[in-house]
Amino acid sequence: MDKETNICIDKRVQCVKSLNEPESASGTDANCSIAFSLSFSSLRFSGYVGNDYPEIWPIERKTILMTFDNPKHFRLDTDDGRAEWAAIAPGNGVVHLGPHKQPFTVSMMHQLKCLDIVREEMVKNHTEGNASPSELVRHCLNYVRQMVMCHGDLELESFQYASHKDPIDWRGVYECKDWEAVYNEVKHNQEEYGKWAEQRM
Repeated sequence: MDKETNICIDKRVQCVKSLNEPESASGTDANCSIAFSLSFSSLRFSGYVGNDYPEIWPIERKTILMTFDNPKHFRLDTDDGRAEWAAIAPGNGVVHLGPHKQPFTVSMMHQLKCLDIVREEMVKNHTEGNASPSELVRHCLNYVRQMVMCHGDLELESFQYASHKDPIDWRGVYECKDWEAVYNEVKHNQEEYGKWAEQRM
């Protein structure tokens, strides 16, 4: 058993112990849950080759609150809007993991990229024999649909009535996972992969 695996086991044992101690400090349970999850992933998966990889990228994210608004950013067909949509999934959201730097797509980035592809389809000129949506757009629309159904958000939103100019209360506060942490990890991974690829040239 290697050193890394020993460390993971030690973390798991410490967490189980502290969860059974009522006098443990505040916040220990949450920290242990994270450590246990990460150590369990490390014990089960290590190679990132073939099917040897975790279903969820084991990075640490906090819970944050988001106030929904209807910003002027991310317009459909302006130059600034197109640039913002293009930057929403850096490097198409691809990360390279494990000692062999195997490529993976992060689901959040895949979903955002798909929204941009659907946006492009919405503003495209559908004339001169170009009326049918592409297979990529069909894939993206179905992919986003299935992801929405998969997460099944049960947040209640105040509904006025369908004919009202603002049928939904746009000022709701939502509990979310920190998406900035995902961006930071994706950016860091892509930078590290760029350095690794340069050294192999």
